[in-house]
Amino acid sequence: MWGQHRSNTMDHQLGQLLVRGGNIDRTLVDAAREIQGGDMGSFGFSSGFQLHARSRQMWKETNWRLCGSVQARWIGDSRWTPEMYDLVLTGNAGHLGRWDVLDGTRARSSAWLNAAVGIEGRHQNRVELGLVYRPFQYEGLIETGYFYVNEDVDDMFASMRANARLSRKAAWGLALNAEWHFLREEAPFAFHVQLRNFGAVISPNPLRFAVDTVLETSGLPFSGAGWSIASLQEEGFAEGLYTADSSGVDLQRLPGRLDLSFEYPLSPRTGWDVQVQLGEWMPLPRAISGLRRAFGKHWQAGVQVIAGGWGRVRPAAWARWRMPNERAIMIYVEDPWGWGSDSAYGRGVTLRYESL
Repeated sequence: MWGQHRSNTMDHQLGQLLVRGGNIDRTLVDAAREIQGGDMGSFGFSSGFQLHARSRQMWKETNWRLCGSVQARWIGDSRWTPEMYDLVLTGNAGHLGRWDVLDGTRARSSAWLNAAVGIEGRHQNRVELGLVYRPFQYEGLIETGYFYVNEDVDDMFASMRANARLSRKAAWGLALNAEWHFLREEAPFAFHVQLRNFGAVISPNPLRFAVDTVLETSGLPFSGAGWSIASLQEEGFAEGLYTADSSGVDLQRLPGRLDLSFEYPLSPRTGWDVQVQLGEWMPLPRAISGLRRAFGKHWQAGVQVIAGGWGRVRPAAWARWRMPNERAIMIYVEDPWGWGSDSAYGRGVTLRYESL
């Protein structure tokens, strides 16, 4: 089981205030804005649990086994432009006379269950086909968006093309899970490939919203025809700005993930590991590199450096205890300092139990 969250701009303290409420110190807002610079801001989280199992040998003198897995996942992803951050948290006073670009701002979240069965061969290479149940998903995206107010605050232009989708009923589908491990006694290295939740679901009657509109005014009138305070007060004003539809069904892809891992021994007791993870709505591939070392017959530990995903460079550490009864327990901590500091930009933990 695991849980982790990460942002490239917002620390724990600001994030908790935005979620739970409270007085937000302006210095926190300004510090996050300075860190973001001209890049897209991002925040994401992933949590869940996964259980793997395999049978005894199906036939004598073969390596084939029945295998299966059950997993539950909940992930979320949000991104915003520097201008969107300013408009939401500080207003547009510093943007007068400048075009604000909102393209690419988005938010989405999904949760699903996957129960799969398959075949496992030598070196635990396996392929599984699973039934997927997805209770909910929502997503919204600004494809193109512009906002402008002139320096005299008497001329405004806003345009937006955006869409959103909300599942109102549970969705069902199929997903493929697969693993391939290159392990050879004659090779001084190991290579691993994992494909998780590669599939799609059918979502009945999702609620879809679409916005494609332009608002423009000169003189910012407070009365009369056109876009004004008076017109905003009229019944049905917003109905002309968007369309809504809930007919038919949608075929939606799952946010699957591809993992590529490389292991190289540096000595009988130490090794070097490299891993790349792609997918699961991460804005950038997640790259991991680190060293591991064995201590005696029962202990292993390692340190790593992680880059990409939803955040900037951060450390990680792990330890594994192999018990005498052919069992093993591992704990993996991403950004250990994040557990004791409000100024960190994320934290994560993974617990793993193995029957060897």
